[in-house]
Amino acid sequence: MLVLTLSFVAEKLSPKISGILSGLPLGSSITLIFFAIENGVDYVTKVALYNIHGLFAALAFSIGYYISTFYKGKFEIFLSLLISFISYLVIAFILAYVPPHVFFTPFIVIVLMLIATIYFAKKENFSIDKKIKTSVNDILFRSILTIFIFLVVSSLPKYVPSNIAGIFSSFPTVLLPLMLIIHFRHSNLQARTIIKNTPFGLSSVVIYSLIVYFSYSKIGILYGTILALFCSVLYVLIQGKVLKFFKLIK
Repeated sequence: MLVLTLSFVAEKLSPKISGILSGLPLGSSITLIFFAIENGVDYVTKVALYNIHGLFAALAFSIGYYISTFYKGKFEIFLSLLISFISYLVIAFILAYVPPHVFFTPFIVIVLMLIATIYFAKKENFSIDKKIKTSVNDILFRSILTIFIFLVVSSLPKYVPSNIAGIFSSFPTVLLPLMLIIHFRHSNLQARTIIKNTPFGLSSVVIYSLIVYFSYSKIGILYGTILALFCSVLYVLIQGKVLKFFKLIK
């Protein structure tokens, strides 16, 4: 449903808005809730810091796909996927052996996301001019792809250690099918627009996971999730105001 909504936003309103929204903790929130329900609050509290850790890999995934979109050819989508997955897995493998810190890891991730946001803000956004009618098969494909990715990520605690599951809990489960759909149905330019605006929202995942880390054991899954979502959205709004005030973004 999330990907269907965001792809609709990209095609009917703006790929830029869709990109920003795809960076919000939409996928991470669902994954961490599943982790908490199936494995307990103590487990997800430990995993939450690794979720922040995994944002390094998520950013590498986005940058890898963004760079590869400058290649135009017969296998451009396959090449973009290949480069982005290799980028993600290399960073994720390294992170698996580096324990996260409750203060320094979130700080470094937010700084990197801000740098990426400011850098990409200087790059051109491309809108979707040609409207393509969405068929039932399109909707079915989007739904199946999204569900498959969520099922794979949410089942990881059964097969891998908590640090690996935590890193992969921040895998871009919303961004991946979204940019594939836009890239396939439109062009690399619109896919690039979505990706370049994602870091703006990704920093809010740091806030979300920190709130989960500190609140789940104290106020429970429901209220902890509500508080985490509220704080992450509030952070994005404040971040946007501050960056615009200093004219770092438009």
